[in-house]
Amino acid sequence: MELSLTIDRGNSAVKAAVWRGDDLVEVLARRHAAVGELVSELASKFGSPARPKPFAEAVYCSVVRDGDEDAVRDVESVADKVTVLRHDTPMPVRLAYTTPATLGHDRIAAVLGARALAGEGKALLVADIGTAVTYDTLSADDVFTGGNIAPGIFMRLEALHAFTSALPAIETDGPAPVWGTDTASAMRGGAVRGVLAELEYYRSQLPADAVTVVTGGSADLVLGLVPFPYIYNPHLVHYGLLKVKGER
Repeated sequence: MELSLTIDRGNSAVKAAVWRGDDLVEVLARRHAAVGELVSELASKFGSPARPKPFAEAVYCSVVRDGDEDAVRDVESVADKVTVLRHDTPMPVRLAYTTPATLGHDRIAAVLGARALAGEGKALLVADIGTAVTYDTLSADDVFTGGNIAPGIFMRLEALHAFTSALPAIETDGPAPVWGTDTASAMRGGAVRGVLAELEYYRSQLPADAVTVVTGGSADLVLGLVPFPYIYNPHLVHYGLLKVKGER
């Protein structure tokens, strides 16, 4: 079976995933790296003299506007066919967003991935807990009805340190109690449980049978505290990009 490639170019890292059908073969992530570095590495591993372009198809999305043309050219050098996910790319959901051109492409991909995991005909809450936290909703009739963006856990802790004179710089790892018993645990508890409270609140605004799908690099800091069922997939954006491939 032919290989496919999905690429998510974020603010602080580029992530690439190799697929054989729906099976995830490999994931690479590099902080502050160029797309060309990752695709060259993957081409060296999966390519051959007989097939210098090892991927039959690639799907690319980016939240970074600068350098997109160069990045797409790099992807085209390793894939026979390349699709760039944008707001007007054919997809099975309708974007009811006032400014669809400004909607993060990774948010679109995450919703598509969540829809594929949860099944069609279900209302969804999709939470991506990373550098920022995004909360997005999909109605049971496949309308992307909107979402919100909030600071991520690390960003909250960094802001508390940067914008005060007394609060220290602390790590995200460590106790995050309901009520802190020292400055570090009070800050961490406020950041982690603040995200938890947001997640619970947005879930409460949706139908009782809505499905919550969670992803993101900081999700593990929150998921053990979530009091309701959810689906977790660390590669949700890539899974959504893979599903874009089948829509054309």
